[in-house]
Amino acid sequence: MNMPIPRELIVLVVLLLVAALAITLVLRRDWWPEGGRLDYWKLFEDTFSQFLLLGMLISLTMQIGIRYALSDYVTAPWTEEFARLVMVWLAMFGAASIQRSDDHISMTIVFNLLGDRAKRWVRVFGDVVTIFVLVPVVWYGWETSISLNIMYTIQLGVPLSLFAYPIPVAGTLMIVHSVMLIYRRLRNEPIQSSLDLEV
Repeated sequence: MNMPIPRELIVLVVLLLVAALAITLVLRRDWWPEGGRLDYWKLFEDTFSQFLLLGMLISLTMQIGIRYALSDYVTAPWTEEFARLVMVWLAMFGAASIQRSDDHISMTIVFNLLGDRAKRWVRVFGDVVTIFVLVPVVWYGWETSISLNIMYTIQLGVPLSLFAYPIPVAGTLMIVHSVMLIYRRLRNEPIQSSLDLEV
């Protein structure tokens, strides 16, 4: 049975979006170009990540506060489902964001012993393997997500597929980022790590 989405959740989501955009614009000035074009994808990526992180933090805080201090006065049973939903999206979207700047954890003991040309080809080979692994993940993730469209969550009243869509969405983004990494490696272009912040 499809239940209406709680009104307080809609208000919370709008407030979280505004807060996430404000935090991104204020705190992430390190990647703003001087006189150049703003990277809108990076703005979206950072704002969406901030939204998910704030959503998880606020909903878990609400859940604990209501359960242990305000249970006689306030009910918000949707907080647990919402926290779980944004946590799944945050984990998968974070993996895709890290793939863009090639910052995933890697073992480099043997890799560091190679010459520059060999290192480049090993990285290209790794990107190709990543793409071949992700294609079936995206395919089956999409099929699973569609099959869950008929079921709804108990408290949020949203399709259960929202918990499964992060896999094909993040997988597709990772494939695109991997193709771009291959292109940049073959052209010998530097790949800027997201961990390199200007001081």
